[in-house]
Amino acid sequence: MSWFKRNAVGIEAGAAVVTACVAVIALIGVKVQLDEADRIAAATSAREAYRSHLTLSVSHPDFATPVDACALMEGETAGAYRAFVDHLLYSAEQMLEVSEGWEATFTDALMPHQAAICAVGQHLGETDAMATLLKQFRAANCPATPSC
Repeated sequence: MSWFKRNAVGIEAGAAVVTACVAVIALIGVKVQLDEADRIAAATSAREAYRSHLTLSVSHPDFATPVDACALMEGETAGAYRAFVDHLLYSAEQMLEVSEGWEATFTDALMPHQAAICAVGQHLGETDAMATLLKQFRAANCPATPSC
């Protein structure tokens, strides 16, 4: 018991250091947990956007694989077709941000909409991954003079 009395100040200081370390570790743990929750939410959102686009593609096969994209862009369904292509781009943007290896999938998905992609030019709100994908797509597939 006398040992505790003699070393009480040191024991209290050690306990304070341990408490501070535990608090810092807890804060780091909370940060890691919040970051992981954000990552999971973004991945879930991206998968849902892609799943939604696949549903749209099944519901509107004339938009998914257009015979004449230029005619769709000028006809009475022009707004719906543009929204379809924008949704595809949104799905691609979301998925490319959270998961690697989707570039080829979305390049293939953009091919039927080549005329629309080439005619519209630059899209706003692109992430770096999406800007790179569209730049590569346009460089490889867009003629100097758009067909529409």
